[in-house]
Amino acid sequence: MNPMRKYEGLFIFPPEESPEVWKEEERRIEETLRRFGGRTLERRDWGRRPLGYPLRKNREGRVLFWNFEMETGQVKELRKALELDEKILKSAIVKAPIVKAVKESSKNKKVDRPKETVQEGREGPRARHA
Repeated sequence: MNPMRKYEGLFIFPPEESPEVWKEEERRIEETLRRFGGRTLERRDWGRRPLGYPLRKNREGRVLFWNFEMETGQVKELRKALELDEKILKSAIVKAPIVKAVKESSKNKKVDRPKETVQEGREGPRARHA
């Protein structure tokens, strides 16, 4: 059994569809996640957004952001299943960044950094001697 890991998914849909169709698409993504052993942690609807480049002749798209947990071995299969969904213009799934807690005492410590020395005749670390 592979360990559970947190992932983030971004899904772009055509903007012209009705709210009923959007809810159906959200349900289908949720169902697909569960089918592959995933568990939703957070879901956000970012609404209609302009796209950086046209996707299937769409200059805008409706964007859904998803945080979820899943076994590492199942993510590849999830990606394949989502690629087959014709309603999704574009999808991306990446590992969620690991956020480490910073101790209060280490936050206030002064960091000693070595002082840079300037050598005569050099303008920088990669300057060549003439």
